Amino acid sequence: MINEYLNYLRNIRGLSENTTMGYEKDLHKFLKWIRANHQDARWSTITRTHLDQFITELAEEGLKPASTNRILSAISGLYGYMKRQGLDVENPAKFESRRKVAKALPNTIPVEDLRRAYDHTTGAVHTMIGLLVTTGIRIQELLDLNWEDIDFKDHSLKIFGKGAKGRVVYTTPEVLSDLAIVKNQLHPSGRMFWFDQRTARHMLWEVLKDFSQAPQLSPHAIRHTMATNMAKRGANVVMIGTILGHEHLKTTQKYIDMAQVETRQACQQYTMFN
Repeated sequence: MINEYLNYLRNIRGLSENTTMGYEKDLHKFLKWIRANHQDARWSTITRTHLDQFITELAEEGLKPASTNRILSAISGLYGYMKRQGLDVENPAKFESRRKVAKALPNTIPVEDLRRAYDHTTGAVHTMIGLLVTTGIRIQELLDLNWEDIDFKDHSLKIFGKGAKGRVVYTTPEVLSDLAIVKNQLHPSGRMFWFDQRTARHMLWEVLKDFSQAPQLSPHAIRHTMATNMAKRGANVVMIGTILGHEHLKTTQKYIDMAQVETRQACQQYTMFN
């Protein structure tokens, strides 16, 4: 049943491979625990009592609340899928209380560091940095870009993100002018970039580490930086969420929170009475 659910997440929901693999890991962890502690249990006979025992053991092992909540979400999602398939099961995670998680602010990279990295690079890495900084797209969305997705006239790009949902984002004339260099190395498939995600991440890290001391030098940190910078400049949560392709506005709210934290820090740092 787990494999069927994972295929549904990949092929119907359109979730990324990394996300699907996370679900797989969490569900097999739960299944392994059930088999070790309740050998006669079936999906239809697992109760909240079983789940309470499982969650208690996870806490005793020191698993972080966010990780525990992620496992609960995976279990709840699996039971929801089984119900939709007509199976006679009750979701044991439906009323399970999620553990309280401290709100974590997103990792960002100083804008001036990104600007220096962009100004001192050429070719594909230069273009990737420019597109990531100006659009906030995910690394896989960047790598999935085709030349036909770019409208040079209005500086827009068609993006197909999570769940195969499409949106339009905009970049700058400066960044688009750099694309001519990459186009000379056009992939036979029509894709803008010809390497996989792992290679792209490493290429970006190799460059960024020479220009920034930020704790995380990843494509997603660039995405966080772009969104936080928009919030600091007055963009509202709906606008930012639309550009980033968020399904829920609560996902976007963290950038507004981050902008407020940075504003408060700036006020405290530069007040005349310090």
